[in-house]
Amino acid sequence: MLCNAIPKVKICAIRRLFIEGKLNPRQISIKLNLSCSTVRNWINEFEIIKTLYPDQLSNMRFFLKRDYGKMPRIGAYDELIAALPELVASDPHKRLTAANLFRSYQLKYICKYSESQFNNIYAKWRKDNNINEFYNSRVKYIHEADQQILNEWRKSTDHRNWQKAVVIQESFDGRCLREVADKVEVHLDTVEQWVAIFKLRGIAGLLRKPWTLNDEKQKEVEQKIKNLNALIHQSPSLYGINRTSWRTEDLAAVYSKVYGVVLTRSTVWNYLQRQGYRFRKAKEVLTSPDPKFREKLDKITSILNNLKPDDRFFSIDEMGSCGIRAKVGWSYTEPGEQKTVKAHQKAKAYIICTAALELTTNQVTHFYSRAKNTDEMIKLMEVLIEQYRGMRKIYLSWDAASWHASSKLKERIKEVSARAYRKEHGTPAVELAPLPASAQFLNVIESVFSGLAKAVLHNSDYKGADDCKQAIDRYFSERNAYYLKYPKRAGKRIWGKELVPAKFSPDQNCKDPRVRFNGKKKSQALKKPVNN
Repeated sequence: MLCNAIPKVKICAIRRLFIEGKLNPRQISIKLNLSCSTVRNWINEFEIIKTLYPDQLSNMRFFLKRDYGKMPRIGAYDELIAALPELVASDPHKRLTAANLFRSYQLKYICKYSESQFNNIYAKWRKDNNINEFYNSRVKYIHEADQQILNEWRKSTDHRNWQKAVVIQESFDGRCLREVADKVEVHLDTVEQWVAIFKLRGIAGLLRKPWTLNDEKQKEVEQKIKNLNALIHQSPSLYGINRTSWRTEDLAAVYSKVYGVVLTRSTVWNYLQRQGYRFRKAKEVLTSPDPKFREKLDKITSILNNLKPDDRFFSIDEMGSCGIRAKVGWSYTEPGEQKTVKAHQKAKAYIICTAALELTTNQVTHFYSRAKNTDEMIKLMEVLIEQYRGMRKIYLSWDAASWHASSKLKERIKEVSARAYRKEHGTPAVELAPLPASAQFLNVIESVFSGLAKAVLHNSDYKGADDCKQAIDRYFSERNAYYLKYPKRAGKRIWGKELVPAKFSPDQNCKDPRVRFNGKKKSQALKKPVNN
């Protein structure tokens, strides 16, 4: 027994009792709260001292010398202690466990210990040698350049980089990853993953890369958004849903049925948000109740896809009536300045602008009307056939207003399309391509009107109708001249300030000024509109 196994005060007490001749081990053990065997061992030692060194018996600092470090050990213990480093080094598991090491020990050596005995010896050996359960999976080498980056991360304000640096450096120092995970407040699995990535790829594996889609996936997402936009412009009742407006779960179900691609409700909602869609009042609902929606849409699409060089397709509508008064709008203002406009004003005059946008050449034909009626539509049709003499056929596309489908208008179209009339006047045939009911969002000229309003109507205060008409005439004149000079769409120069491209497409919304274009925010779309 070692002298420091029990307090020396108690050893000295046993020694005094021995000197006094009180040699009852049981009584001494009870009095000093020691085991009888311990007391007997010390009494035996004092007997030896009394015999061999009688003059040192009363010296409380004198004890028999023993070389405890060279005490003989059992052969099995020595064999196990010698085998443990090899067992640990050859362990294939992610973490060191006594159970796995014991099984390896049984396979490689003659087992002389039970599992519980092995566990006790292994636990003491691991503690003495500072080996934890992550000993084999720890970081064993850090390149000098990586060490410098890790030091910078540890001092930076980027919390994630600080966590990674602490994990890698302390794993290299041999600290238990459980303690490290608690320190950086990250799940142990994440800590182990960082260590494994660093061992495999170095510091480059821990760098955070921006999340991006590859070109193929990006095209798939864009196609899904186009399909979803085309779908939301139709009434849910066309697909057997007894509702007047779409829900995200209905859109997801119908999309999967129509296009054969599964979209979750959350994905539909994200796509709608990216395009700027929100739940709005009934007057702003972007759906068409027309039961022939798809039939009319397919007809228009077919016409545009098969348009010949001597054919022209017109998107037609009326803007107004617009009251001539001071209007609000965006403009540069000095710091602290705030422009104001009276909320209630008496209009100086009213104007109605009837216009047709030719989709092939991007040219606008317009005039001013006193009212919205059949006579004005006949007038526009006659202006167009006169303007486009020599063409084979022109197509007129407009919304489902009553004066766009009157019998008088149809009779006049039939008359000017007759072979004899055309031969006599050299004018093209006229064919109607009406839009579905309540589908103004498909009328491309609405996009031009939106750009016109932003350019010359918003933030204006014209003296009268003539001044306003001059501004509109100049706007369309400059716009037409630009597209005559540049037939193809100019991507950098901004003209017209339309919010969406002036083209026919069922997946876009030409009328709503709050729509997002190409994933841009509303504010960005307003400040940097698409060229038309």
